[in-house]
Parts: sequence; C-alpha cells; structure tokens
Amino acid sequence: MPKTADLKLRIDPVLKKSATEVYSQWGLNLTDAVTMFLYQSVAEGGLPFAMKMPKTTPHFNWDNPGIVRIDPAVGHALLPADWDSDEDAV
Repeated sequence: MPKTADLKLRIDPVLKKSATEVYSQWGLNLTDAVTMFLYQSVAEGGLPFAMKMPKTTPHFNWDNPGIVRIDPAVGHALLPADWDSDEDAV
C-alpha cells in the first residue's frame, strides 16, 4: 500500500533522540517504528503493551529537618514518632 498520509508529532527532542538511537540499532527510522507500532495496535485492538503505573520516587522537601529517611521497603519517608498525634487520625 502506498504511503500517502502524513502524521505530524510534537515530542520532546531528548525523547526523539533517544528513540532514534534505540530503533537505529535494528536499522529502523522513526517512521518505520511508528508504523510498526500502529500496525501492532490494530492487530491487538489497542495498545500493544500493558498499561501500568510507573514506580516513581517520592519527592520531598529535603530542607525539612523532620524527614528522617526514605524506607525503600515501603517507598515513603519515615517521620519522627512525635509527629504522629491523635488529631491526625481519620
């Protein structure tokens, strides 16, 4: 099928450069990669990958002396025990 439709995308230049480097390893340009993505989306009837919420690193105001440390097991800051009060209970 001849390619006659145009698709214009506005993306972050750093993302474009990174994606170009990834796909060039397989001899693909971004047009080929986007075309493959669209074909696979049609074949799957949706996005061709599972949608999940990314694991993110919490952001804190580190100037706050009350934040003791980040506990990686629970993924949030451990606060001093004296910060907890009955008023905070819901």
